Amino acid sequence: MDPAGSVVARLSTELTARRILYEDADVLLVDKPPGLVSHATVDPRRDHLVAALRRLLRARDGEAGHLGLVHRLDRDTSGVVLLSRRAEHDATLGAAFAEHRIEKVYLAIVRAAGGASFPAGTIEQRAPLAPGRGPGGRTLVVRAGGKPSRTELRARLSEGELVLVEARPRTGRTHQIRVHLAELGFPILGDALYGGAEPDVKRLLLHAWCLGLPHPRTGEPLRVVAPPPRAFRSRLPGLDALEPG
Repeated sequence: MDPAGSVVARLSTELTARRILYEDADVLLVDKPPGLVSHATVDPRRDHLVAALRRLLRARDGEAGHLGLVHRLDRDTSGVVLLSRRAEHDATLGAAFAEHRIEKVYLAIVRAAGGASFPAGTIEQRAPLAPGRGPGGRTLVVRAGGKPSRTELRARLSEGELVLVEARPRTGRTHQIRVHLAELGFPILGDALYGGAEPDVKRLLLHAWCLGLPHPRTGEPLRVVAPPPRAFRSRLPGLDALEPG
């Protein structure tokens, strides 16, 4: 098995019941571990989040039932993923994402090296993006022909050169937060694709922290938070006291 495959297999075994953040008859929200893809790929041997959830639910309930993956996270991003538990909700939840009625809040750790300081207050990155046009499938910032993209960013915490950034993507482009932070001069730690690789950082330090949505059946607001992983807390202990703004 290749190294990436072995890591995915190890991480999928960690998908225990404690990773289910919220569950009812209509929706399930789970804290996806890093290194696990969200859905099936062309390689049938590669494990993925939906398959791991099916195994967990079958072991717990005897059957998995409907699991409609409403959105995805990159393989190396951890955090909240929403799944529909009823087929009739798939389109409703998909439309909520498409119409930007979903609150998405991410955490990223960046390094303010060389005397640089992260901009104060909330800033907005609007650089148009062209997914998959760069080397290695990188998303590129382009002047023409790209897709409109918007991310709100603000520093929430700092410790030495490390800065914890809260990111709110208002559009859903591939690698959007990663590219917008790199374009600003602050690539996410562990992001080898966009200039954030460091020898002692073993994973991409990007985490889907909070997801808010109207419940598909009741319409009531539902907001779920995935606690920051150990890789974040070990570098910035103060973030345990933070809540999404």
